[in-house]
Amino acid sequence: MKHSFGLGVDVFTAGLNRLIELYEQGDRIMVCMSGGKDSTICAELAIMAATITKRLPVEIIMRDEEIMFPGTFEYCERLAARPEVQFHWVTAHQPVLNVFNRVNPYVWVFDPEVAPEDWVRQPPSICQDIPDMNIEMLVTAKRYPPDEGKRLIRVLGLRVQESPNRKLGLISSGGYLTGTDRHGVKSARPIYDWTDGHVWKAISENGWDFNTAYGTMFRMGVSSRNLRLAPPLQTVAQVNTLQIAANAWPQWFDKVCDRAPGVRTAAQFGKRAVMPVRRTGETWQDCFQRECIDEAPAEWIRERSQTVKERAIEAHSKRSTEPFPEVKPARGAINGGCWRQLAHIMYSGDPFAMKMSAFLKPLEPSFFRTGGGTWGGTPGFS
Repeated sequence: MKHSFGLGVDVFTAGLNRLIELYEQGDRIMVCMSGGKDSTICAELAIMAATITKRLPVEIIMRDEEIMFPGTFEYCERLAARPEVQFHWVTAHQPVLNVFNRVNPYVWVFDPEVAPEDWVRQPPSICQDIPDMNIEMLVTAKRYPPDEGKRLIRVLGLRVQESPNRKLGLISSGGYLTGTDRHGVKSARPIYDWTDGHVWKAISENGWDFNTAYGTMFRMGVSSRNLRLAPPLQTVAQVNTLQIAANAWPQWFDKVCDRAPGVRTAAQFGKRAVMPVRRTGETWQDCFQRECIDEAPAEWIRERSQTVKERAIEAHSKRSTEPFPEVKPARGAINGGCWRQLAHIMYSGDPFAMKMSAFLKPLEPSFFRTGGGTWGGTPGFS
């Protein structure tokens, strides 16, 4: 495994040594698990490092979000049963984003207002409830205090290959270890320099267990470079994966469709079902006005789109005397710097404010459900 950052050792050794160093220092290490291949690598390296430093068991934490591709939680249950592991399996019953439903875009995990038999699956017996819906609160020094004088460190399976922004973030933090956040936690990214090839090579050569959903997706025609399993409801990009999943796991898909309105339509018609359609002769400004304001299916989408429209035009006017662009943002413009981008972003109302955070705030769970609670911070994915 050649090292991609020129540190003189292969990536496997580098990743293992980073974790060995943390365990040797006596810090409390929490490996954040999603069930994906990157967190799998982190868990296996942590088990090796803790074995070498005599710091077993390895603490692993996962927030259950109910809806993930079959094989994901089954793998996590096998991991939790290993004697080298102390597995913290939790749920906050928080809403997850369903971008395929423009009217009510939140689906509550293991919804207490829904009969358990109507959930996509049942949580395991080791699952514990936590009160905090904000993903940042999953690991805190208050909930998982380290020994006196030691640090609490969350291990993340972040790799810079997947995003230029991740690489910039890693460079700005000065290395694989971040500073301490407001919850008293540092984040470690021990495999930041691994590629997809390194990940699969390590799993294959060491005979490590992993999520069987990857194998199923590969057999369904997904290329190895595109084998990325993300929460299936939270981005439009998941439409193609859902279409494959409908054929790979038809019973699971039917249950998901019952829990999350709009999924079946999206899988049937593709991204067209969840994107604005510009009519013949329309400008993108006209399309935005019609799709996101005049004919929007919910008042909250209309209100948020109107707010974004006004603020985006105001921000543009401070940089240029030209009209607000149709299809190409002005140089240096923030996300949503033209009518085409605004139409695509605000078609769903952007309830998490993932793309228009400069102008909007996330919609609290209580907005869609009385007593639904608040995020207590920025909502995010597991």
